[in-house]
Amino acid sequence: KDIPKLETPSVYYALEYLQKENRNLFVHNTLSTKEDIKSAHQKLGKENVFWATCPNANLYIENNLPNYKNFLETDAQVCIGTDSLTSNWQLNVLEEMKTILKYQSYLDFETVLQWATINGASALGFSDVLGSIEVGKTPGLVLIENTENGNLTNGSKSKKIV
Repeated sequence: KDIPKLETPSVYYALEYLQKENRNLFVHNTLSTKEDIKSAHQKLGKENVFWATCPNANLYIENNLPNYKNFLETDAQVCIGTDSLTSNWQLNVLEEMKTILKYQSYLDFETVLQWATINGASALGFSDVLGSIEVGKTPGLVLIENTENGNLTNGSKSKKIV
């Protein structure tokens, strides 16, 4: 089915009501263009705008993924979520990372790992205590097993360490 084109994308309606002083989280973003992202950054400040991607939910709901190049080219803060079991087969961030890397081969593990860790902590307001390994922080640590040359594979699994 073709999705009807809106004259004005929904992000612009949201921008009328969102405040620059708050962290603002845009979720799913399968239709977000570079212009949409730039407009949000301009109106709200890039440091307060986060773009959450839930790729397995996107595939489950609409069989589509965001154009991640738009986010890379605008230096957007992307973070990874899972949505919920009503629109996903599992709630596993590693599986979301694997999906992104499977369908978007121009992305690398380090970028997607940043999206899953420090960017997610920042989006939720916890970057002072979570998201990276630093003195004074108490991040959870996860071992990713079954990788190949530092890359995720279909068989990669995560195991909580701390």
